[in-house]
Amino acid sequence: MNIVIIRNRSFLTAFMGLCLLVANSLSAASSCNLTLGMSNWLPYQAISESGEPHGLQVELIEQIATQAKCTLKYRSMTFQAGLKELEQGTVDFLVNATPSEERSKIALFSIPYRNEFLLLYSTQKYLEKCHRMTLEELIRDGFRLGIQYQLYYGEELRLIQQSPELNRLLRYVESNIQHVDLVESEDLDGIIDDPVVVSYRSTIIPQRSGVLKSCPIQISTSPVSLMFSKKSVSKEMVERFNRAILAVQATPEYRKRWSW
Repeated sequence: MNIVIIRNRSFLTAFMGLCLLVANSLSAASSCNLTLGMSNWLPYQAISESGEPHGLQVELIEQIATQAKCTLKYRSMTFQAGLKELEQGTVDFLVNATPSEERSKIALFSIPYRNEFLLLYSTQKYLEKCHRMTLEELIRDGFRLGIQYQLYYGEELRLIQQSPELNRLLRYVESNIQHVDLVESEDLDGIIDDPVVVSYRSTIIPQRSGVLKSCPIQISTSPVSLMFSKKSVSKEMVERFNRAILAVQATPEYRKRWSW
């Protein structure tokens, strides 16, 4: 066996420096620390006063992040505010996102990580009519529908929003918590929300359980994705999350809790 002894100090120093540079580059490439912006939407997600995230969806996102070998920090914000911060790169990603051409200007999207199901809920005033009218007919009839800014509620409502005549009849609010408050103050006749969320609210606040009833109008059943900032997240990182999503979706726990 031949042993090569390097006697040139400058060459040895340069060689060691190159090794250190490669090691640091590999470490940087593998590290992953991301900030997630999200609103309070129990039982899916919330951030406590002490800053602790919790909820069914938080558990799912944590499982995906762990599979991707990433650590997460959380910041509380409305979805509308999150879009602005995503564009600036001050938050790295948002949840419950539907890809669109407009959003693709500022964001990269993961593959779908779960399905979302939304129903129309009405006060007693319009409960009978919502069983025989379409959503557009209800709005034309004076149904005051509360929706959040910049959220996607399915194709039917998107077309209604594209009509200036109908869009001005909609009531836009900052968060879904305002929906219930406005309904109770008689400023709204109905809202759109997830049945799990509505059921949860009626459980923790029983006096609100009779305010809203579901209508036989399914607003949307669609897959939702993680939406990453183009400013702060690479395409390679999104692919890393895609592989993690597929791994989590293959588990019995996911199929039991999220397959609908």
